Amino acid sequence: MLKKLMRNRIIRFLICGIITAAFNVLLLITLLELLKIEQPLHRNIVNIVSIEISLLFSFFIYRIWVWSEGKWNFRNICFRQIPMYHISYGLVIVVRSFLLFPILDWLGINYIINTLIGILVGSIINYIFSEKLVF
Repeated sequence: MLKKLMRNRIIRFLICGIITAAFNVLLLITLLELLKIEQPLHRNIVNIVSIEISLLFSFFIYRIWVWSEGKWNFRNICFRQIPMYHISYGLVIVVRSFLLFPILDWLGINYIINTLIGILVGSIINYIFSEKLVF
């Protein structure tokens, strides 16, 4: 049964999402602790670096385990897939930050529920975008 479940692309997508989210958090903590960064501006820069490294990590995790049937063409990956993947995640950030969160906040939805809805909507957008345009 587990083998059959793991053949489902959506399940693999969700598992990869959990793995890459954990990677992002652990990378951020490691960089902040290793470099002993305490100033807010520097912490934010480390956060941006952590997000970018995690984004590239997640791209390859998804490419290997979720959308593995495509060819590993260096030119295609570097000049089409990775930029499209960045656009997909940028779109999610814009939708969540400037559309979804403010509307749900205005409606009086608790910020935790609001964030969970944002994660769900963002995951759906990323899956559809990745399925149709990236991989």
